[in-house]
Amino acid sequence: MDFNKLTDGTKRCISAVIECIDDGIFITDGEGTVVALNKSALGCQSRENLIGKNMRQLIEEGIYEDSLALRVIKEKKPLSMVQHEETDILTTAIPHIESGQVKMVVCCEREVYELDALRRELKESKAKNLQYEQELRYLRKNATRDVGIIAESAQMHDVIELALTAARFDSRVLLQGETGTGKEVIAKLIYRNGKRADKPFVDVNCGAIPENLLESELFGYERGAFTGAREDGKKGVFELADGGVLFLDEIGETSINFQTKLLRCIQEGAVTRVGGDRAIPVDVQIIAATNRDLMKEIKEGRFREDLYYRLNVFPIQIPPLRERKSDIASLVYLYAARFNDKYGTDKMFSRQALEALQNYKWPGNVRELANVIERLILISKDKIIKEEELQPLLFADSAFEDFEITEASLEENVARIEQEVLSRSLKKYKKRSELADALDISVATLNRKLRKYGLGE
Repeated sequence: MDFNKLTDGTKRCISAVIECIDDGIFITDGEGTVVALNKSALGCQSRENLIGKNMRQLIEEGIYEDSLALRVIKEKKPLSMVQHEETDILTTAIPHIESGQVKMVVCCEREVYELDALRRELKESKAKNLQYEQELRYLRKNATRDVGIIAESAQMHDVIELALTAARFDSRVLLQGETGTGKEVIAKLIYRNGKRADKPFVDVNCGAIPENLLESELFGYERGAFTGAREDGKKGVFELADGGVLFLDEIGETSINFQTKLLRCIQEGAVTRVGGDRAIPVDVQIIAATNRDLMKEIKEGRFREDLYYRLNVFPIQIPPLRERKSDIASLVYLYAARFNDKYGTDKMFSRQALEALQNYKWPGNVRELANVIERLILISKDKIIKEEELQPLLFADSAFEDFEITEASLEENVARIEQEVLSRSLKKYKKRSELADALDISVATLNRKLRKYGLGE
């Protein structure tokens, strides 16, 4: 692109654009002749004294001491220099090259003191960011200290910040994540950092209560509502949690019939006891949790879409432990200290054992990790827990990643896996009592399973 060959309209457009820039901008053609510049580049000169003149001529006239544009035309590459005039000016010149020839040079001027000011601002900004980061780290640790949350990973940092935001706004929360990821712990974190911290926290495992009892447990019942009912009736958990937080775990396990009644309760802000006709106002923050994919459940007709959106005001997805391996070592130390204190022991893990724990897939997530650490603290005979002691407890090791699932029934596939686990475990323990402890089953059950698969004869 040759500036001199541009139309007058294009030249006017370029002039209008560079006038909008605070820095001094001037443009020369491929010979070093000034073809355009903005007001910031004029200095004490008039536009007529510069436009159309070659930089060599302007140097001879004493207007400039040197020309970066001429250097760029000669070297055919971008260059920068500081010019010492009334003030120090940093000039950067960039060539536009076509077919190996410089057709145009664009120069940008800025006074150095402005750059120094920007550097100071940047330094101050970095210092403030560091301070904010330190304060945020302190707040995270302070908020999670009492609930035993480890958050070394970026994923858990995000979860904690979302949880603290949900606590501040007192909104309904839907916690989603695999079994054992710590949904109840996050629910308690929200509760303890919210405005309802001095009110009740009531948790209900919806999947553990029979369907025919779930409604009466949550909404309560009146006197004589059904056979076996208490004579004075009973408050449900909604009433017990009034003013506080109600944690509904495994909400995905409930029936459509119950979901309809729960939706009505949320919409009306009141419960009606089983056998009653009086609406009782309740004020609770609902935190629901599930390990199911509720969108899939909705598509398959097992979960009400309107209830999903009522609960999903503030969604928090808790990542599985295998996706946040940087948390594992800290969790191991946390649980080892907790169980050492509980059982009066003083055991620790070897470096190889810790690496094995970090490389394990943890299908049961944090809950499985805590269980494994507790069992190792109890059954290990040495102060230092070694890698070989872990293997019988870590069933989902890499050897099972390629385990073929056949088209046989679920029972047959489970039996094949069970047989493989027993076969491997037999190689690690000489005494069956130790093997039974490691597998968390009785010796009688172990012997029955070994006979079933023809093992250990």
